[in-house]
Amino acid sequence: GSLKNFTSARLNSKFSLLYGRIDVRAKLPASKGTWPAIWTLGTNSGERGNYFGTVDGNVGWPECGEIDIMEQNGENKQILYGTFHWADGGGQPASYGLTKDVSSLDISDVTSEFHLYSLVWNTASIKLLVDNLLIAEIANTASVPFDNPHYLILNIAMGGTLGGTIPGNFEQDSMEIDFVRFYQ
Repeated sequence: GSLKNFTSARLNSKFSLLYGRIDVRAKLPASKGTWPAIWTLGTNSGERGNYFGTVDGNVGWPECGEIDIMEQNGENKQILYGTFHWADGGGQPASYGLTKDVSSLDISDVTSEFHLYSLVWNTASIKLLVDNLLIAEIANTASVPFDNPHYLILNIAMGGTLGGTIPGNFEQDSMEIDFVRFYQ
């Protein structure tokens, strides 16, 4: 019943992965105010849009675990984030992540060329990569919930925490996806 100037878009995969690799080759939006993300949630999240429903459980966030393979800053389009979210032993949200300026990685502009965004996950660690360069890594220990299948989410949010202010002259933008590949 309410009118919005802009809407966010999201695609949820019908595939899940427990250990292995996910590669997404993408070109990110250049417009300020856009907040694209390539990320995963545990199939046990039970959240709306989860293809798996509550078949694997309904623990919710952050207990299901969230892996942000890539999030792009909405104000500075050359800043990328790789972040892990989970619930600590007391059920409270916990996270770890790193922020990278693409110039520090010696890669070109992420808005005008395609780049490879990857998750490499095994029983010992989880690595987040851009063009096979390490962005962030976390040990996969008993204190984090990354021992359950996850599904991939591709989205662009408008505004918000990382999107920032949407400029008054914004009309449209896109995140182009060349391919998505799951390896187990």
